[in-house]
Amino acid sequence: MSDDDIALSEKRMYGEKRPETHAYVASGLGVTRVETAGGQIGRFSLSERCTARDVAGASGEVAVATDEDVLVSTDDGFVPTGFGPATAVGYDGDGLLAAGDGRVARYADGEWTALGAVDGVRAIDGGLLAAADGVYALPSLDRLGLADVTDVAAGYAATESGLYRRAGDDWTEVRSGSHRAVAADGDRVHAAAADGLYERTDGAWEPCALPVDERVVDVVHGDDTYAITEDGTFLVATVAEATADGQGGWRQRSLGVPDVVGVAVA
Repeated sequence: MSDDDIALSEKRMYGEKRPETHAYVASGLGVTRVETAGGQIGRFSLSERCTARDVAGASGEVAVATDEDVLVSTDDGFVPTGFGPATAVGYDGDGLLAAGDGRVARYADGEWTALGAVDGVRAIDGGLLAAADGVYALPSLDRLGLADVTDVAAGYAATESGLYRRAGDDWTEVRSGSHRAVAADGDRVHAAAADGLYERTDGAWEPCALPVDERVVDVVHGDDTYAITEDGTFLVATVAEATADGQGGWRQRSLGVPDVVGVAVA
């Protein structure tokens, strides 16, 4: 029996306790959907062929920034929205946002509404926007400082020089060195640095014991913690009590996709 068959059998057996999650990996090949449940990684397939630049998910919907348009998921697959070329997508409490070619806009009721202009946008999350010249607040687009920002999450910013946390109106460096990605959901915080993936535990940053020696380019939280490496290896971390075999920690599967830029769950 293959690993796929084992994983799918476990998902059927423990489906009520360990609901299946679909993760979406964005790459130069397109959008790859990966099935996971209970720490197991099952089947994966190409959902949309495109040149993806960013991906985000919320409330059952997935959005993809591509070199031609912003795509959103439907029951019939991904459909264009008419935004045009985009470099970043993200969600806040009011829905989908996108940025590209200096424009920042919100999507609602099938229409894009301009919020303003910011160049070099790289990420949108947690009510923040990451750009080459700093962090911006959403939806006001007030500049909040820093530079060379690669990613943002609620209260955090990853930059080429360090990882920063915001308290009040000030940013404090909490880790030095280049950071590619950060994810925070109120309970968990993970940060991808040049030398590995780190998790904030009991006030300290601890390295994650990954099963591969590859640079992580994105990390996201859902029922589990999901990450993707620049070489296309998909990673999932699950607590022991949520797995079929009682073995927690990180598991991996190579997807064989090039130019990986991100991962999302809806």
